[in-house]
This record gives sequence, C-alpha cells and structure tokens, in this order.
Amino acid sequence: MAQLAIKRPAAFDSLGNAGFRWLWLGRLASSATMEMGSVVQGWLAYELTGSALALGGVTAARSVARLVLSLYAGALADRFEKRQLLLLTRAGMVGCVLVLALLILTGLIQVWHLVAYSFLSGILSSFMMPAERAVMAELVGRKSLLNAVSLSSVGMGLMGIVGASAAGFMIASLGAGSVYLIMAGLYIWALFTLTRLPNSGIVSSGKTTVWEDLREGVRYMRTCPPMMPLIFIAGVRAVLGWSYRSLMPVYADQVLGFDARGLGILTAAPSVGSLISSMVLASMGRSRHKGQILLITGIIMGLGLIVFANIRPFAIVLLSLALVGAMRNATMITNQTLVQVNCDDNYRARAIAMYMAMMGLMPLGTIPSGALADFFGVPWVLNLQGILLVSIFALMWLRSGVKRLE
Repeated sequence: MAQLAIKRPAAFDSLGNAGFRWLWLGRLASSATMEMGSVVQGWLAYELTGSALALGGVTAARSVARLVLSLYAGALADRFEKRQLLLLTRAGMVGCVLVLALLILTGLIQVWHLVAYSFLSGILSSFMMPAERAVMAELVGRKSLLNAVSLSSVGMGLMGIVGASAAGFMIASLGAGSVYLIMAGLYIWALFTLTRLPNSGIVSSGKTTVWEDLREGVRYMRTCPPMMPLIFIAGVRAVLGWSYRSLMPVYADQVLGFDARGLGILTAAPSVGSLISSMVLASMGRSRHKGQILLITGIIMGLGLIVFANIRPFAIVLLSLALVGAMRNATMITNQTLVQVNCDDNYRARAIAMYMAMMGLMPLGTIPSGALADFFGVPWVLNLQGILLVSIFALMWLRSGVKRLE
C-alpha cells in the first residue's frame, strides 16, 4: 500500500531543515529571556529610581555596546567558525544572568548593576547576532530566508506573550530574582541546542586582518545601491520604533495606575501582534513585494503609536499596542531579509552587523524620550515619535527605490 504523504504547510517550510529546527528551538528560549528581561529590568530600574530618564539610560547601555562593537563583531564572524562563537556568547549570558540574580536575592542590587548588565549583554549580543543570522542563512538558503526569519519571529511573538506576562506575575509573587533564575535556565537550554548544529563555513581566508575585513565590508555596503537606504531604515526603527518599550513602566504606573502584573500584560500585547504578522509573512513564502511591505508597515506603525498615545480604554490600549507590535515586527522581518538577500555571501555577517549596529542608535531615542517624558509626559513623546515615523516612511516611499526591492 502506498504510504500517505503529509504535506507541510508553506508557513513552516524551513522547519523541514533539521539544523534550522534546533536553531529555532534555541531562539525560542532566548526570545523568552529577552522579553522577560525587558519587563524585569524596566521594573527594577523604575522601582530603584522612579525616573523615566533612568529607564532610558539602562536600555541605552546595551545599545551603546552594540553600536561600538557590531561592525567589528560582524567582521570577526566572517573569519571564525560561527557555531563556536555562538557557544561562547551564550555561555557568557548564563554567567551574567546568574550574577544579577545573586545580587537581587542578596538585596545588594543597585541601578548601576543594571546598567553594567545591560552593557555586558550588549557586548555579547554584538558578537552573537551576526553569527546567528549568518548561520540561519547558511542553513536554509536565500530563497527560504523570508520564511526562516518569519518563523524566528513567530517564536519571538510566542515567547513575548508567555515570557512578558509570566515575568510580571513572577515579580509580584516571587520577586525579581526568580525571573533571572528562570532566564538562566532558558539560556542553558539555548546553549544545548547550539551543540546540535552542524559546523558552519568560514568565509574569510584569514589572509587579511579583522580591521581590513571591516573596512572592506563598509566599502562594499556603500557601493551596493540597496544597502544604505535599508540600513537607514533600520536606524529609524531603532530610534523611533523601539523606545516606547522603555517608557512602558512609566506609562503603566502614571497613566494607567498598574502594578507589575499590568506591566507584564502591556508588554505582552505587542508580542501578540508580532506573532500574527510573523505567521502572515511566513505564509507569504517568496513574496516579491518585500520593499513595499517594509514601507507600508512602517507608516502604519507610526499611526499605531499615535493611537496608543491618545486613548485610555484598556481594551483599545491593548489593540493599539498589538498593532504597533505587528507593524514593528513586519518592518524588522522585511528589513532584515532584504539586507541579507541583497548582499554577497562573503559579506553577509558584516552586512548583518551593520544592520545590528543601527540598534546601537537606540539611545538617541530612549534617553531623549525618557527626559522628555519626565518633563512633558509619556503621551506627548509617543505622539511625536508616531508623527516622525509616518513622515519618514512616507518620504521613503516617494523618494527612494526601496519599494521596488524584492
């Protein structure tokens, strides 16, 4: 009797690759730690200082490390075995999280500890992210990359919902230290999944220095026409599209009067939208309209922030946050995919590193946002960011060639 073949839905194509499955499972765990860390770090910083500016400063420390190191880390990732680089950085994250948990549980935690942790995790992620993205591209190939990036974002959305909500309830019932202990366990699982990956290729021959590779990569990016507009968009997203997250503890406390549980629910709402947009993009497979999707979702993201800034009914607050999360995630997926498919294989890690370096511009959004929120209030800042996002993405639609990218 002929064996019945079960066809895998197109949205899950990349999971047919065994290496990508292990990478995806590891990213599930690391995504959960990111979302849990966002909630607990913001809550601790605000509890210790009562200042929105301090919240921005803690977030900025991670971004500064990325800005300074990402390009060097990307050049390094093109020279060395990427799986080994991932193992080292994941192990470093386990150590950092355990130290912070110990400081909290012994009552010694101070805000500068959070800044130091944020900076160290930024250093580690600067080396980890280019290597991880390059490994993903090597595993699935260019044609399946949109699907693979979307499925990775699906995992982020799922863990964002679970992780952020769980962190809020754990802070209220068990204390912040318990959140960091769970995060350490998740990082250990992510570390194990990396041992299941095949060794990745080493692109660079090693005949040049890392700094020469770095300069060559920057030169390539400047002469490859699609790259600079895509990198610029990544910078806009970092400055204007992410800083609202650093203001969430202030918004939860001052505008809605919520405790840590409420903050966890608010932080989870964008992840619901992120999950939905990830599934939609994953099912689109090899869409030829990535540039148009990138710009349209950027415009809608700005409009969502404006709605969020000006409404108060809790249900609509959650819906607007879900919309912002969906559109922010869609711009991230299409932006990252376009960067990778429009660059030469020999420069992929360096291209991703320049993309990630734009995340280092986040202090240009978080620190001024925190200062302005202390003075004018959170809604005023959110309105300004939304208006700027709509204006910039609309101008890119009219004046750039990004909408024609496939």
